[in-house]
Amino acid sequence: QDFDRSKMKKAFEKLEMVVCADQFFNETVQHADIVLPVTTAFEEWNVDASYWHYWLSINQPAIKPMYEAKCDLEIATMLSRTINKMAPGSCTFPQEFDHKRWLDQEFNDGMAKMFGISSWDDLLDGPKKAILPSSAAWYDRKFKTPSGKYEFKSELAEKNGHTALPEYKPEAESKLPFHLFTPHVQFGLHSQFINLDWMQVFYPEPFVYIHPSSAKKKGISENDRVKVFNNIGEVELRAKVTTNVPEDFLVMYEAWFPKRQYNVQNVVADTPADMGLMKTGAPGAAIHSQFADVVLIGKGESVA
Repeated sequence: QDFDRSKMKKAFEKLEMVVCADQFFNETVQHADIVLPVTTAFEEWNVDASYWHYWLSINQPAIKPMYEAKCDLEIATMLSRTINKMAPGSCTFPQEFDHKRWLDQEFNDGMAKMFGISSWDDLLDGPKKAILPSSAAWYDRKFKTPSGKYEFKSELAEKNGHTALPEYKPEAESKLPFHLFTPHVQFGLHSQFINLDWMQVFYPEPFVYIHPSSAKKKGISENDRVKVFNNIGEVELRAKVTTNVPEDFLVMYEAWFPKRQYNVQNVVADTPADMGLMKTGAPGAAIHSQFADVVLIGKGESVA
């Protein structure tokens, strides 16, 4: 998910050693000197929430950890213990690991009130749905602003280097002819789930989506091999010609696991956005102000 991957690769090359803890042999693993296999949800205790519903449930281990796999937290406590043996007191991270004890520490009064339980292990009796007055955002018309209202004039914005009132700013410009959009696939999350068999029915491979008029000007037809490029890098893939995108836009979905040669971040700059610093400590990325061009590199065939 890191923008301008060429910078990330250069950063990895400067490191004396890279250790990666992961479930899958992904691209990050390829840059690692040491790989530590981590456990899956089938091997560990956990409490699960979701983006897509209001339920909280327990995750019980179905099997013991396979081979030498350990969960991230256990790896971290082992590392802390080793570091403190070498230099006592140098690492403040806990040195002992117990899954249930960690869950006890994470559980708080807010969770108890929201889900009507006294402890996480109450979920062993079944999942619990969040007790909410309404699922609608700002149903009570109270906003987290100094005035508690929706503010058209914001002193908080002004204190953080912005104008107090919204002002029109011209859209970003570029010498390149196309705006570049890089959204999620409908049933995926970043590069995840694309490798599943049923997902291959919907998304057999990555494409760049281009308007028929723009494709004609570039000599591009359906399923042709093309190169999308800008000053950041390039990506080679097939073209899909569709009226679902504007004439001055190219659309490519995010990374395609395990097709490691394809990644939209090859052509996405780390241009800082004008907001984000106050809440996160760093500016956001201007992912909607990206530009690229496209050229034909080979006539294609139909995709099965």
